[in-house]
Amino acid sequence: MTRRILSLLLSLVLLCATLGAAAQEQEPVTLRFTFWGSAAEKNAIEALAASFHEAYPYITVETQHIPSDYEAKMSAMVAGNEEPDLGYVRDFMALEFAEAGKLYNVLDLIEADDSLELEDFAEDFFLYWDEGKAYGLYTAGESYALFYNEAAFEKAGLDPLPTSPEEALTWDEFLEITQKLTLDRNGRNALDPEFDSSKIVQYGLRFDFNQGAYMPLVTANGGSYVTEDGQFGLNQPEAIEVLDALGKMVTDYHVAPSPAAVKSLPSTAISLTTSQAAIIMIGQWVLLDLAESGVPFGVGVLPKINADAQYVTSPGWGTVGIFTSTEHPEEAYLFWKWLCDPVNSVEVHKAGLWMPLMSEWYTNPEYVSLWAEDNPAHPEGYTEAVMMPLYEHFAKHPSAFVRNFAEIDAIVLPALERIFMGEAGAQEAMDAIEAEVEPLIEGTFGN
Repeated sequence: MTRRILSLLLSLVLLCATLGAAAQEQEPVTLRFTFWGSAAEKNAIEALAASFHEAYPYITVETQHIPSDYEAKMSAMVAGNEEPDLGYVRDFMALEFAEAGKLYNVLDLIEADDSLELEDFAEDFFLYWDEGKAYGLYTAGESYALFYNEAAFEKAGLDPLPTSPEEALTWDEFLEITQKLTLDRNGRNALDPEFDSSKIVQYGLRFDFNQGAYMPLVTANGGSYVTEDGQFGLNQPEAIEVLDALGKMVTDYHVAPSPAAVKSLPSTAISLTTSQAAIIMIGQWVLLDLAESGVPFGVGVLPKINADAQYVTSPGWGTVGIFTSTEHPEEAYLFWKWLCDPVNSVEVHKAGLWMPLMSEWYTNPEYVSLWAEDNPAHPEGYTEAVMMPLYEHFAKHPSAFVRNFAEIDAIVLPALERIFMGEAGAQEAMDAIEAEVEPLIEGTFGN
């Protein structure tokens, strides 16, 4: 560890000691913080709340883990005026909450804070609902990529996936790899003429059937969810090319599980560690669970739908929002700032759950070494394949700026399922919902 980093950490310890002494004179405050995530994420967040309490003994953070149906439960809390002081919020929900005055503008809070500058954060990570108004940053930096089971690759005689965006696989190259990795119960892969697609024991690829899987590829291909002139974007050629290619991975080539097949599989992370899927295409938060499993895995960049496509990765679709209904806004902001500062949460970043929100933790090798190198959650190639693409090839999901996203996506998701179940081609499925979607298109939130 460098002298500079040691000095930084020593300063933090001294600061915490000073704050702790001062805090003894404060009135006790309890904050409620809600969040989603796996059991591993629950443990990580609880540890963060405990470390915050050590620094501010007068503030107790009661964590409320909501592992399923989070959006519905958060909506019910807000409707019943029982929202937490702060907590995870899906970006499409936060947009509406903020516009209704239910979330603080964090730009105002940061500008009033002498210890922080807006420039400390990566600009792309702020989430705006109007000009000069941001309800937060992403919960953390996140980056979509490929994660693969090393043993499955070795058994198939395959080279590691490329980690450079400039060397991203073409779709045909990627398809061939997933075919070699898809195995039936007799050990035949999907290229074998006698392959039995009804008895698959290992899929070459697993991906989710939501914007996280297809939108980075659509955006890279020049497509959009909603076009700049207010039209439905997913039935345009750039998007159809991607949806068609993904659909055929499931229906024609049988290298990825259908929505029906997914129901009989464990979580995405477990499907990789148990060799039920050789590659998963997902956000980097999965690293926390992969590292805890102890199963050797590697990382790679997303494939390109064609040679002309740009390279794009996308973050998750959540924020930590501070609700204006809190009776303790100063203390809520302190915990929000604590979560945002990698110095406080370096162990969570090192464990693979989060990526930093502050620019210097991507650009300064001393800071990068603290979290992204030489640990089980960040294998060789991570900084090139996952970390830097987020900083240099970033595109927000449509849920972060499209008005009425939840209502539109409620129509889109069943249409996508038709594609992945082989009930309709991509063009047919998207054209069929265009008339229903277009009345809901009302532009984007300003930034």
